[in-house]
Amino acid sequence: MSATEPNTTKRKSVGKQSGSKTKTQVSSRDADCDVFTEKYLGLKLYDWQKKVLLDLSQPGARVALKAANGSGKTAMIAAPAALWYGLIYPGSIVITTSGVYRQVKEQMWPQIRALASKVAGLGMQINQTDLTMDNGSRILGFATDSPNRFEGFHGNVFIILDECKSIDETLFEAVARIQPSRILAMSSPGGTTGKFYKIFSKEQKWWKLHTVTAFDCPHIKQSWVDEQMEMWGKDHPLIRSMIFGEFQETSGEGLVVPWDTLMQCLDSPPNKEGHEVVAACDFAAAGDESVFCMRVGNKITKLVAWREANTMAGCARFALEFEKAGLKPEQIFGDAGGLGLPMCHQLAEMGWPIHQVNLGGRAHDPDRYTNRGTEMWFEAARQIDRCEAILPDCEILHSQLTTRRVATSKTGKLNLESKKEMKSRGFSSPDRADALVMAMASFSDQYMWEKRWQPDLEEVLEAGMAEWSGDHKLRESMGLHTG
Repeated sequence: MSATEPNTTKRKSVGKQSGSKTKTQVSSRDADCDVFTEKYLGLKLYDWQKKVLLDLSQPGARVALKAANGSGKTAMIAAPAALWYGLIYPGSIVITTSGVYRQVKEQMWPQIRALASKVAGLGMQINQTDLTMDNGSRILGFATDSPNRFEGFHGNVFIILDECKSIDETLFEAVARIQPSRILAMSSPGGTTGKFYKIFSKEQKWWKLHTVTAFDCPHIKQSWVDEQMEMWGKDHPLIRSMIFGEFQETSGEGLVVPWDTLMQCLDSPPNKEGHEVVAACDFAAAGDESVFCMRVGNKITKLVAWREANTMAGCARFALEFEKAGLKPEQIFGDAGGLGLPMCHQLAEMGWPIHQVNLGGRAHDPDRYTNRGTEMWFEAARQIDRCEAILPDCEILHSQLTTRRVATSKTGKLNLESKKEMKSRGFSSPDRADALVMAMASFSDQYMWEKRWQPDLEEVLEAGMAEWSGDHKLRESMGLHTG
Protein backbone atom coordinates (compact mmCIF):
# COMPACT_ATOMS: atom_id res chain seq x y z
CA MET A 1 0.00 0.00 0.00
CA SER A 2 1.14 3.47 -0.74
CA ALA A 3 0.71 5.87 2.11
CA THR A 4 2.20 8.92 0.46
CA GLU A 5 0.38 12.05 1.53
CA PRO A 6 -0.38 14.58 -1.23
CA ASN A 7 1.34 17.94 -1.05
CA THR A 8 -2.07 19.59 -1.14
CA THR A 9 -2.94 18.30 2.33
CA LYS A 10 -0.64 20.33 4.50
CA ARG A 11 -1.88 20.92 8.03
CA LYS A 12 -3.68 24.16 8.55
CA SER A 13 -4.97 26.07 11.50
CA VAL A 14 -8.62 25.09 11.71
CA GLY A 15 -11.42 27.38 12.79
CA LYS A 16 -12.88 30.77 11.94
CA GLN A 17 -15.42 33.30 13.07
CA SER A 18 -18.87 32.79 11.60
CA GLY A 19 -21.27 35.55 12.66
CA SER A 20 -21.47 35.67 16.42
CA LYS A 21 -20.73 31.95 16.84
CA THR A 22 -17.18 31.01 17.70
CA LYS A 23 -15.90 27.91 16.05
CA THR A 24 -13.19 25.61 17.36
CA GLN A 25 -9.71 26.98 16.74
CA VAL A 26 -6.91 24.43 16.33
CA SER A 27 -3.49 25.99 16.04
CA SER A 28 -0.70 24.36 14.07
CA ARG A 29 1.23 23.57 17.23
CA ASP A 30 -1.77 21.63 18.54
CA ALA A 31 -2.26 19.69 15.34
CA ASP A 32 -0.68 16.38 16.42
CA CYS A 33 -3.40 13.82 17.00
CA ASP A 34 -2.54 13.11 20.63
CA VAL A 35 -2.52 16.81 21.56
CA PHE A 36 -5.75 17.44 19.67
CA THR A 37 -7.48 14.52 21.39
CA GLU A 38 -6.68 15.73 24.89
CA LYS A 39 -7.06 19.48 24.31
CA TYR A 40 -10.10 19.67 22.06
CA LEU A 41 -11.94 16.41 22.77
CA GLY A 42 -11.25 16.42 26.49
CA LEU A 43 -9.97 12.83 26.66
CA LYS A 44 -7.28 11.78 29.11
CA LEU A 45 -4.92 9.43 27.30
CA TYR A 46 -2.74 6.61 28.60
CA ASP A 47 0.90 6.62 27.51
CA TRP A 48 0.35 3.87 24.93
CA GLN A 49 -2.62 5.76 23.45
CA LYS A 50 -0.48 8.89 23.09
CA LYS A 51 2.20 6.88 21.28
CA VAL A 52 -0.28 5.38 18.82
CA LEU A 53 -1.86 8.76 18.05
CA LEU A 54 1.55 10.43 17.75
CA ASP A 55 2.59 7.83 15.18
CA LEU A 56 -0.63 8.55 13.27
CA SER A 57 0.36 12.23 13.16
CA GLN A 58 3.29 11.48 10.86
CA PRO A 59 2.73 11.97 7.10
CA GLY A 60 2.22 8.69 5.29
CA ALA A 61 1.69 6.81 8.56
CA ARG A 62 0.81 3.14 8.62
CA VAL A 63 -0.07 2.21 12.17
CA ALA A 64 -1.18 -1.22 13.40
CA LEU A 65 -2.49 -1.90 16.88
CA LYS A 66 -3.34 -5.26 18.44
CA ALA A 67 -4.87 -4.92 21.86
CA ALA A 68 -6.43 -6.87 24.69
CA ASN A 69 -10.20 -6.90 25.01
CA GLY A 70 -11.68 -3.77 26.56
CA SER A 71 -8.59 -1.64 25.96
CA GLY A 72 -10.62 1.25 24.52
CA LYS A 73 -9.04 1.23 21.09
CA THR A 74 -12.23 2.27 19.29
CA ALA A 75 -13.27 5.04 21.67
CA MET A 76 -9.79 6.40 22.39
CA ILE A 77 -7.96 5.79 19.10
CA ALA A 78 -10.21 5.27 16.07
CA ALA A 79 -12.94 7.83 16.82
CA PRO A 80 -10.60 10.69 17.86
CA ALA A 81 -8.31 9.99 14.90
CA ALA A 82 -11.21 10.22 12.44
CA LEU A 83 -12.34 13.62 13.74
CA TRP A 84 -8.78 14.90 14.00
CA TYR A 85 -7.98 14.10 10.41
CA GLY A 86 -11.15 15.66 9.05
CA LEU A 87 -10.53 18.90 10.96
CA ILE A 88 -6.79 19.20 10.37
CA TYR A 89 -6.86 18.37 6.65
CA PRO A 90 -9.68 20.27 4.90
CA GLY A 91 -11.27 18.42 2.01
CA SER A 92 -10.03 15.03 3.20
CA ILE A 93 -11.90 11.73 3.26
CA VAL A 94 -11.87 9.41 6.28
CA ILE A 95 -13.21 5.89 5.65
CA THR A 96 -14.02 3.74 8.65
CA THR A 97 -14.79 0.05 8.35
CA SER A 98 -14.78 -3.15 10.37
CA GLY A 99 -15.27 -6.89 10.02
CA VAL A 100 -19.06 -6.47 9.68
CA TYR A 101 -21.18 -3.39 9.15
CA ARG A 102 -22.91 -3.95 12.50
CA GLN A 103 -19.63 -3.18 14.24
CA VAL A 104 -19.23 0.02 12.25
CA LYS A 105 -22.77 1.19 12.99
CA GLU A 106 -23.12 0.07 16.61
CA GLN A 107 -19.59 0.35 18.01
CA MET A 108 -17.47 2.85 16.14
CA TRP A 109 -19.97 5.46 15.02
CA PRO A 110 -21.69 6.08 18.35
CA GLN A 111 -18.22 7.02 19.59
CA ILE A 112 -17.60 9.33 16.61
CA ARG A 113 -20.94 11.10 17.07
CA ALA A 114 -20.38 11.51 20.82
CA LEU A 115 -16.95 13.08 20.33
CA ALA A 116 -18.13 15.29 17.46
CA SER A 117 -20.65 16.88 19.79
CA LYS A 118 -17.75 18.12 21.94
CA VAL A 119 -16.22 20.20 19.15
CA ALA A 120 -17.82 23.65 19.32
CA GLY A 121 -19.22 25.08 16.12
CA LEU A 122 -18.09 22.21 13.94
CA GLY A 123 -20.72 23.05 11.36
CA MET A 124 -21.35 19.45 10.48
CA GLN A 125 -24.06 17.33 9.04
CA ILE A 126 -24.18 13.86 10.52
CA ASN A 127 -26.25 10.70 10.28
CA GLN A 128 -25.62 7.11 11.31
CA THR A 129 -22.38 6.59 9.37
CA ASP A 130 -21.76 9.81 7.43
CA LEU A 131 -20.34 13.08 8.76
CA THR A 132 -19.69 16.12 6.56
CA MET A 133 -17.71 19.10 7.87
CA ASP A 134 -17.99 22.68 6.68
CA ASN A 135 -14.30 22.56 5.66
CA GLY A 136 -15.14 20.04 2.94
CA SER A 137 -13.94 16.96 4.85
CA ARG A 138 -16.09 13.88 5.13
CA ILE A 139 -16.06 10.81 7.41
CA LEU A 140 -17.81 7.66 6.16
CA GLY A 141 -18.62 4.23 7.54
CA PHE A 142 -18.58 1.25 5.15
CA ALA A 143 -19.07 -2.48 5.30
CA THR A 144 -16.25 -4.67 4.05
CA ASP A 145 -18.38 -7.00 1.94
CA SER A 146 -18.00 -4.83 -1.20
CA PRO A 147 -14.31 -3.98 -1.68
CA ASN A 148 -15.07 -2.13 -4.93
CA ARG A 149 -16.82 0.61 -2.90
CA PHE A 150 -13.38 1.77 -1.77
CA GLU A 151 -12.03 2.23 -5.27
CA GLY A 152 -13.97 5.40 -6.06
CA PHE A 153 -12.04 7.51 -3.57
CA HIS A 154 -8.86 9.39 -4.39
CA GLY A 155 -6.83 12.26 -3.03
CA ASN A 156 -6.25 12.68 0.66
CA VAL A 157 -7.83 9.56 2.13
CA PHE A 158 -7.36 8.16 5.64
CA ILE A 159 -8.47 4.52 6.11
CA ILE A 160 -9.40 3.18 9.57
CA LEU A 161 -9.80 -0.60 9.78
CA ASP A 162 -11.30 -1.80 13.07
CA GLU A 163 -11.43 -5.48 14.18
CA CYS A 164 -9.00 -6.01 11.36
CA LYS A 165 -8.44 -9.72 12.02
CA SER A 166 -11.78 -10.53 10.41
CA ILE A 167 -11.29 -8.37 7.30
CA ASP A 168 -10.62 -10.30 4.11
CA GLU A 169 -7.41 -9.66 2.17
CA THR A 170 -9.39 -8.57 -0.88
CA LEU A 171 -10.39 -5.46 1.04
CA PHE A 172 -6.74 -4.64 1.66
CA GLU A 173 -6.09 -5.03 -2.06
CA ALA A 174 -8.86 -2.50 -2.77
CA VAL A 175 -7.40 -0.14 -0.17
CA ALA A 176 -3.97 -0.42 -1.78
CA ARG A 177 -5.33 0.66 -5.15
CA ILE A 178 -6.63 3.99 -3.82
CA GLN A 179 -3.22 4.77 -2.27
CA PRO A 180 -4.43 6.21 1.06
CA SER A 181 -2.48 8.97 2.78
CA ARG A 182 -2.67 7.20 6.14
CA ILE A 183 -3.83 3.80 7.43
CA LEU A 184 -4.82 2.66 10.91
CA ALA A 185 -5.32 -1.12 11.27
CA MET A 186 -6.36 -2.34 14.70
CA SER A 187 -7.94 -5.39 16.29
CA SER A 188 -7.95 -7.77 19.16
CA PRO A 189 -5.57 -10.52 18.04
CA GLY A 190 -6.90 -13.57 16.25
CA GLY A 191 -5.14 -16.50 14.73
CA THR A 192 -1.87 -16.77 12.83
CA THR A 193 -3.46 -16.33 9.41
CA GLY A 194 -4.79 -13.43 7.39
CA LYS A 195 -3.63 -9.93 6.57
CA PHE A 196 -3.62 -8.61 10.13
CA TYR A 197 -1.24 -11.35 11.24
CA LYS A 198 0.98 -10.70 8.21
CA ILE A 199 1.24 -7.04 9.21
CA PHE A 200 2.75 -8.11 12.54
CA SER A 201 5.03 -10.73 10.99
CA LYS A 202 6.49 -10.61 7.52
CA GLU A 203 5.16 -7.12 6.66
CA GLN A 204 6.11 -5.45 9.91
CA LYS A 205 8.93 -3.34 8.40
CA TRP A 206 6.32 -1.22 6.62
CA TRP A 207 4.25 -0.48 9.72
CA LYS A 208 4.47 1.21 13.11
CA LEU A 209 3.38 -1.63 15.40
CA HIS A 210 1.80 -1.46 18.85
CA THR A 211 0.77 -4.26 21.22
CA VAL A 212 -1.36 -3.49 24.27
CA THR A 213 -2.08 -5.87 27.15
CA ALA A 214 -4.69 -5.63 29.87
CA PHE A 215 -1.87 -4.59 32.21
CA ASP A 216 -1.38 -1.43 30.11
CA CYS A 217 -4.95 -0.32 30.79
CA PRO A 218 -5.56 0.98 34.34
CA HIS A 219 -9.34 0.89 33.83
CA ILE A 220 -9.21 -2.93 33.55
CA LYS A 221 -9.31 -4.13 37.14
CA GLN A 222 -6.48 -6.39 38.28
CA SER A 223 -8.96 -8.47 40.28
CA TRP A 224 -10.81 -9.30 37.05
CA VAL A 225 -7.56 -10.22 35.29
CA ASP A 226 -6.51 -12.46 38.18
CA GLU A 227 -9.92 -14.15 38.21
CA GLN A 228 -9.77 -14.91 34.47
CA MET A 229 -6.23 -16.26 34.63
CA GLU A 230 -7.08 -18.48 37.58
CA MET A 231 -10.23 -19.72 35.84
CA TRP A 232 -8.64 -20.61 32.50
CA GLY A 233 -4.90 -20.72 33.08
CA LYS A 234 -2.44 -18.25 31.64
CA ASP A 235 -1.76 -20.42 28.58
CA HIS A 236 -5.38 -20.81 27.50
CA PRO A 237 -6.07 -19.22 24.06
CA LEU A 238 -8.77 -17.05 25.57
CA ILE A 239 -6.31 -15.56 28.05
CA ARG A 240 -3.45 -15.15 25.57
CA SER A 241 -5.75 -13.14 23.33
CA MET A 242 -8.02 -11.37 25.83
CA ILE A 243 -5.37 -10.41 28.42
CA PHE A 244 -1.98 -10.50 26.71
CA GLY A 245 -2.97 -9.34 23.21
CA GLU A 246 -1.20 -12.24 21.51
CA PHE A 247 -1.98 -14.10 18.30
CA GLN A 248 -3.05 -17.70 18.63
CA GLU A 249 -1.88 -20.71 16.72
CA THR A 250 -4.52 -21.53 14.18
CA SER A 251 -3.85 -25.07 13.21
CA GLY A 252 -6.55 -26.21 15.61
CA GLU A 253 -5.04 -29.65 15.32
CA GLY A 254 -7.26 -32.18 17.01
CA LEU A 255 -9.96 -29.68 18.03
CA VAL A 256 -13.55 -29.87 16.84
CA VAL A 257 -13.80 -26.05 16.96
CA PRO A 258 -10.41 -24.29 16.64
CA TRP A 259 -10.01 -21.04 18.55
CA ASP A 260 -9.45 -18.85 15.49
CA THR A 261 -12.56 -20.28 13.84
CA LEU A 262 -14.69 -19.33 16.84
CA MET A 263 -13.17 -15.83 16.98
CA GLN A 264 -13.92 -15.30 13.30
CA CYS A 265 -17.56 -16.25 13.87
CA LEU A 266 -17.85 -13.95 16.90
CA ASP A 267 -16.29 -11.03 15.02
CA SER A 268 -18.21 -11.57 11.76
CA PRO A 269 -21.72 -12.73 12.67
CA PRO A 270 -24.35 -13.00 9.92
CA ASN A 271 -26.58 -10.00 9.35
CA LYS A 272 -29.70 -12.07 8.73
CA GLU A 273 -31.67 -13.72 11.49
CA GLY A 274 -34.53 -16.23 11.37
CA HIS A 275 -37.65 -16.92 13.43
CA GLU A 276 -37.55 -20.63 14.30
CA VAL A 277 -37.61 -21.11 18.09
CA VAL A 278 -35.69 -24.06 19.56
CA ALA A 279 -34.63 -24.71 23.14
CA ALA A 280 -32.26 -27.39 24.42
CA CYS A 281 -31.59 -28.82 27.87
CA ASP A 282 -28.45 -30.44 29.17
CA PHE A 283 -29.32 -32.14 32.45
CA ALA A 284 -26.96 -32.59 35.38
CA ALA A 285 -26.85 -32.96 39.14
CA ALA A 286 -24.28 -33.04 41.91
CA GLY A 287 -21.34 -31.26 40.32
CA ASP A 288 -21.81 -30.49 36.61
CA GLU A 289 -23.95 -27.65 35.29
CA SER A 290 -27.52 -27.93 34.13
CA VAL A 291 -27.91 -25.74 31.05
CA PHE A 292 -30.88 -24.20 29.26
CA CYS A 293 -30.13 -22.82 25.79
CA MET A 294 -32.57 -21.09 23.45
CA ARG A 295 -32.18 -20.26 19.75
CA VAL A 296 -34.31 -17.94 17.60
CA GLY A 297 -33.38 -18.43 13.96
CA ASN A 298 -29.59 -18.47 13.87
CA LYS A 299 -29.19 -16.42 17.04
CA ILE A 300 -28.63 -17.88 20.51
CA THR A 301 -30.85 -15.63 22.61
CA LYS A 302 -30.49 -17.27 26.02
CA LEU A 303 -27.92 -19.42 27.78
CA VAL A 304 -28.57 -20.12 31.45
CA ALA A 305 -26.48 -22.47 33.61
CA TRP A 306 -26.75 -23.47 37.26
CA ARG A 307 -25.72 -26.21 39.66
CA GLU A 308 -28.33 -28.19 41.55
CA ALA A 309 -27.69 -31.29 43.63
CA ASN A 310 -31.33 -32.37 43.70
CA THR A 311 -32.84 -33.50 40.40
CA MET A 312 -36.36 -32.62 41.48
CA ALA A 313 -35.26 -29.05 42.10
CA GLY A 314 -33.42 -29.15 38.78
CA CYS A 315 -36.62 -30.07 36.94
CA ALA A 316 -38.45 -27.25 38.70
CA ARG A 317 -35.78 -24.78 37.54
CA PHE A 318 -36.05 -25.99 33.93
CA ALA A 319 -39.82 -25.62 34.06
CA LEU A 320 -39.39 -22.07 35.34
CA GLU A 321 -37.03 -21.22 32.46
CA PHE A 322 -39.53 -22.65 29.96
CA GLU A 323 -42.28 -20.46 31.37
CA LYS A 324 -40.12 -17.33 31.45
CA ALA A 325 -39.17 -17.87 27.80
CA GLY A 326 -42.80 -18.39 26.75
CA LEU A 327 -42.04 -21.80 25.22
CA LYS A 328 -44.27 -24.69 24.25
CA PRO A 329 -43.22 -28.30 25.00
CA GLU A 330 -42.84 -29.10 21.29
CA GLN A 331 -40.14 -26.43 21.03
CA ILE A 332 -37.94 -27.98 23.72
CA PHE A 333 -35.43 -30.82 23.40
CA GLY A 334 -33.45 -32.60 26.06
CA ASP A 335 -30.56 -35.04 26.24
CA ALA A 336 -32.25 -38.24 27.38
CA GLY A 337 -29.06 -40.15 28.05
CA GLY A 338 -28.25 -41.24 31.58
CA LEU A 339 -29.56 -38.77 34.11
CA GLY A 340 -31.52 -36.96 31.43
CA LEU A 341 -34.03 -39.73 30.81
CA PRO A 342 -35.72 -39.72 34.23
CA MET A 343 -35.62 -35.91 34.24
CA CYS A 344 -37.43 -35.87 30.89
CA HIS A 345 -40.08 -38.13 32.41
CA GLN A 346 -40.35 -35.95 35.48
CA LEU A 347 -40.81 -32.85 33.32
CA ALA A 348 -43.56 -34.68 31.43
CA GLU A 349 -45.35 -35.32 34.72
CA MET A 350 -45.03 -31.60 35.45
CA GLY A 351 -46.79 -30.75 32.18
CA TRP A 352 -43.71 -30.40 29.99
CA PRO A 353 -43.52 -33.44 27.64
CA ILE A 354 -40.38 -32.31 25.84
CA HIS A 355 -38.68 -34.12 23.00
CA GLN A 356 -36.14 -36.73 24.05
CA VAL A 357 -32.90 -36.67 22.11
CA ASN A 358 -30.87 -39.83 21.53
CA LEU A 359 -27.34 -38.45 21.31
CA GLY A 360 -25.93 -41.95 21.39
CA GLY A 361 -28.14 -43.07 18.53
CA ARG A 362 -27.41 -43.60 14.87
CA ALA A 363 -25.82 -40.70 12.99
CA HIS A 364 -27.21 -39.40 9.73
CA ASP A 365 -23.87 -40.37 8.20
CA PRO A 366 -23.06 -43.59 10.08
CA ASP A 367 -20.02 -44.25 7.91
CA ARG A 368 -18.37 -41.08 9.18
CA TYR A 369 -19.61 -40.55 12.76
CA THR A 370 -19.93 -42.96 15.69
CA ASN A 371 -23.22 -41.45 16.89
CA ARG A 372 -25.58 -38.55 16.46
CA GLY A 373 -24.06 -36.56 19.35
CA THR A 374 -20.67 -36.52 17.64
CA GLU A 375 -22.29 -35.58 14.35
CA MET A 376 -24.10 -32.70 16.06
CA TRP A 377 -20.83 -31.24 17.32
CA PHE A 378 -19.33 -31.34 13.84
CA GLU A 379 -22.47 -29.81 12.33
CA ALA A 380 -22.24 -26.94 14.84
CA ALA A 381 -18.53 -26.61 14.01
CA ARG A 382 -19.40 -26.18 10.32
CA GLN A 383 -21.92 -23.44 11.15
CA ILE A 384 -19.31 -21.66 13.25
CA ASP A 385 -16.68 -22.07 10.52
CA ARG A 386 -19.07 -20.49 7.98
CA CYS A 387 -19.99 -17.66 10.40
CA GLU A 388 -23.64 -18.67 10.17
CA ALA A 389 -24.45 -18.42 13.88
CA ILE A 390 -24.82 -15.47 16.25
CA LEU A 391 -23.30 -16.72 19.49
CA PRO A 392 -23.56 -15.24 22.99
CA ASP A 393 -20.75 -13.36 24.69
CA CYS A 394 -19.92 -16.07 27.21
CA GLU A 395 -16.27 -16.82 27.94
CA ILE A 396 -17.05 -20.16 29.60
CA LEU A 397 -18.95 -21.26 26.51
CA HIS A 398 -16.11 -20.12 24.25
CA SER A 399 -13.61 -22.11 26.28
CA GLN A 400 -15.75 -25.26 26.26
CA LEU A 401 -16.28 -25.07 22.50
CA THR A 402 -12.56 -24.76 21.81
CA THR A 403 -11.14 -27.41 24.13
CA ARG A 404 -12.89 -30.61 23.01
CA ARG A 405 -10.74 -32.83 20.84
CA VAL A 406 -11.56 -35.13 17.98
CA ALA A 407 -11.17 -38.84 18.63
CA THR A 408 -11.28 -41.76 16.21
CA SER A 409 -13.01 -45.06 16.85
CA LYS A 410 -11.48 -48.47 16.15
CA THR A 411 -13.47 -48.56 12.93
CA GLY A 412 -12.06 -45.21 11.77
CA LYS A 413 -15.18 -43.13 12.46
CA LEU A 414 -15.06 -39.64 13.96
CA ASN A 415 -15.80 -39.49 17.67
CA LEU A 416 -15.69 -36.94 20.48
CA GLU A 417 -13.15 -36.91 23.25
CA SER A 418 -14.90 -38.27 26.33
CA LYS A 419 -15.68 -36.03 29.27
CA LYS A 420 -13.48 -38.24 31.43
CA GLU A 421 -10.55 -37.61 29.09
CA MET A 422 -11.26 -33.87 29.12
CA LYS A 423 -11.25 -33.82 32.92
CA SER A 424 -7.91 -35.64 32.92
CA ARG A 425 -6.52 -32.68 30.92
CA GLY A 426 -7.89 -30.23 33.48
CA PHE A 427 -11.08 -29.18 31.67
CA SER A 428 -14.57 -29.36 33.12
CA SER A 429 -17.52 -31.05 31.47
CA PRO A 430 -18.56 -28.98 28.40
CA ASP A 431 -22.17 -28.69 29.54
CA ARG A 432 -22.82 -25.28 27.99
CA ALA A 433 -21.30 -26.32 24.70
CA ASP A 434 -23.38 -29.52 24.67
CA ALA A 435 -26.59 -27.51 25.12
CA LEU A 436 -25.51 -25.05 22.45
CA VAL A 437 -24.80 -27.63 19.74
CA MET A 438 -28.13 -29.31 20.52
CA ALA A 439 -29.95 -25.98 20.13
CA MET A 440 -28.12 -25.24 16.87
CA ALA A 441 -29.52 -28.38 15.24
CA SER A 442 -32.50 -28.11 12.92
CA PHE A 443 -35.94 -28.30 14.51
CA SER A 444 -37.20 -30.29 11.53
CA ASP A 445 -34.51 -32.92 11.86
CA GLN A 446 -36.62 -36.01 12.54
CA TYR A 447 -33.59 -38.25 12.71
CA MET A 448 -32.22 -36.32 15.61
CA TRP A 449 -35.37 -35.29 17.37
CA GLU A 450 -36.77 -38.79 17.81
CA LYS A 451 -39.62 -38.46 20.28
CA ARG A 452 -40.42 -42.16 19.97
CA TRP A 453 -37.09 -43.13 21.51
CA GLN A 454 -38.11 -44.62 24.84
CA PRO A 455 -35.45 -46.86 26.42
CA ASP A 456 -36.53 -48.95 29.35
CA LEU A 457 -35.86 -47.12 32.61
CA GLU A 458 -34.77 -50.23 34.47
CA GLU A 459 -32.28 -51.02 31.72
CA VAL A 460 -30.83 -47.54 32.11
CA LEU A 461 -30.46 -48.11 35.83
CA GLU A 462 -28.80 -51.44 35.30
CA ALA A 463 -26.37 -49.82 32.88
CA GLY A 464 -24.78 -48.08 35.84
CA MET A 465 -26.32 -44.63 35.97
CA ALA A 466 -25.36 -44.25 39.59
CA GLU A 467 -25.19 -40.48 39.07
CA TRP A 468 -28.87 -40.26 39.78
CA SER A 469 -29.76 -43.58 41.38
CA GLY A 470 -29.52 -42.11 44.87
CA ASP A 471 -32.26 -39.61 44.27
CA HIS A 472 -35.00 -41.59 46.06
CA LYS A 473 -37.72 -38.98 45.62
CA LEU A 474 -37.31 -38.96 41.87
CA ARG A 475 -37.22 -42.73 41.65
CA GLU A 476 -40.31 -43.07 43.78
CA SER A 477 -42.20 -40.54 41.66
CA MET A 478 -41.54 -42.77 38.68
CA GLY A 479 -42.63 -45.96 40.39
CA LEU A 480 -39.13 -47.38 40.71
CA HIS A 481 -37.87 -49.24 43.74
CA THR A 482 -35.37 -47.46 45.94
CA GLY A 483 -33.77 -50.39 47.64
